[in-house]
Amino acid sequence: MHPFPADPSSVSDASQPTSRWVVAGWMAIVLVVPFALALERIFPALDRLYPVASPLYFAGIASTAAIIGTLALVIVITAWQALDNRMLAVGLGLLGGAATALVHALWAASQPDATPECPIISLAIVGIWIVISTFEASPVAQDRRQRAWRYVAPFTMLLAFSIGWLFVPVAPEIEALIRLVTVIACGFALWQYIQLYRRSSIRLSPAFLAALALLGEATTIQQIAAPVYDLSFWLSHAAGIAALALMAYAAFFEVRDRRQRGLIDRAAFELVRPAMVEAIDALVEALERREPLSVELRTRLQRDASLSPLQIDALENLAITAAREQRQREELEQLDAMRQQSERNVTLLAQMVIHDLKNPLTALIGFLELLSTGELNDPQRALIESALRTGRNLAGLVDDLLDLARYNEGRLRLRLSDVSLPDLCAECAIELSGWLAYESKTLILDVPQTLPTIRADSRLLRRVLLNLLSNALKHTPYGTTIMLRAWREPHPDGGEQTVIEVADTGPGIPPDQIERIFEPFVGAGESRPARQSSTGLGLAFCKMAVDAHGGTIEVSSFPGDGATFRIRLPDR
Repeated sequence: MHPFPADPSSVSDASQPTSRWVVAGWMAIVLVVPFALALERIFPALDRLYPVASPLYFAGIASTAAIIGTLALVIVITAWQALDNRMLAVGLGLLGGAATALVHALWAASQPDATPECPIISLAIVGIWIVISTFEASPVAQDRRQRAWRYVAPFTMLLAFSIGWLFVPVAPEIEALIRLVTVIACGFALWQYIQLYRRSSIRLSPAFLAALALLGEATTIQQIAAPVYDLSFWLSHAAGIAALALMAYAAFFEVRDRRQRGLIDRAAFELVRPAMVEAIDALVEALERREPLSVELRTRLQRDASLSPLQIDALENLAITAAREQRQREELEQLDAMRQQSERNVTLLAQMVIHDLKNPLTALIGFLELLSTGELNDPQRALIESALRTGRNLAGLVDDLLDLARYNEGRLRLRLSDVSLPDLCAECAIELSGWLAYESKTLILDVPQTLPTIRADSRLLRRVLLNLLSNALKHTPYGTTIMLRAWREPHPDGGEQTVIEVADTGPGIPPDQIERIFEPFVGAGESRPARQSSTGLGLAFCKMAVDAHGGTIEVSSFPGDGATFRIRLPDR
């Protein structure tokens, strides 16, 4: 159980039920007026005038209104400070009704022929604000400006209207309608407050309910009280004054009690706060250590922090889930670190193997070149040239692997120089001339000599062109025509760019392979029917080298209609 209430407004004094005798007493007060009217009908002698001097009458009305208005002002101030909107509305209603009655009494006292009466507009104002209060089922803390616009501004306008009403002649039918509306408002408010008090019993509710009933009675009797100073006249005044007095009494003590309960609650909170803080701190420490909660800690949390066993279990389960997720995250991080280390080891091993292959491969190519310069017959020369071409391809593959590793590690550095595309393309054609003749294929160069030089790494660019041309040779049938073109065109961001295109008239590339063709170990080796083996690294290297130059490479192909690779290199 909580050592103090969470919401003072929800505190029910119904733990000590209102005595039936008390309820019977308030009901007896309400029944006094109809009982007196019944006696008047039974004993006609009572139905006579009970006159008093007009100054005395107006003085009594003014003093009563002043007293009730003073109490109402205290209620308004206290409710404003306590943020109790319901009692604030009740206080404003009492203040408006009392102010209207006081103004009427003072004004009538100054008139020699004023008729003694209690203005119906005064009771109507009270009824309106009581109805407004029924829509505030519990105190609601609001910004002062919002509360001012919600209560003070309407109260000011309604009070000004009610006072102005006193000086305007009103037809009897209008006054009868106002009385009817006031009676209905009192009945509605009485019903609403009965429902409210059933849900959250307030200690002074019987007095407030009696006041609402008396207000309705006073308004009803005004309609039937014809002569001035007769018994009905005085009964309506007595009922109205009793209603306002009881409302002021109930509202004043209700606001005062709520404020006192708030002070007691805050004092109780300050007493239990240290123990609560210590219990919560112990809970946090246990959850951070991911330890199960001990029986002693559970007891402290229930006693000092007012946590239920279900809440404690939920917190413990949450901590266990968080600890499990943390362990899983740490395990995943360890596995990822192991994977990255394994990849680094594989890369290092591959680089070591590549370096160990490069030296003997270079020597082998050198020996083959020496052999090709000697006296050889045609079959021998063809074999030497084939072996030399295979060795150079293998050397290019080794260089591609090394450059790919450097690029992935961010260690690839371009050696830029002025490159003449016509000369570079011609060199590539010469290098592949033997292979072209052996395959009975034709390479057409369409590279104008007027093309300006470009800033590029000639070594990388040469290998890109050789890779693309080699792929065209490997993956096309005998008699294929290969086209190597180059031209200049505007760059989308301004300036110009160089376009290099390698096209063949082979079988083309399947559409489902186009998107993956530049991935390592995929390339044209899987996507096109090859007559020679392929590692699938050539196109991956081409993309890496072109990206390093800030350019783009793309492919377009249709089955049976060849393939076209297009490189765009912006001016550097």
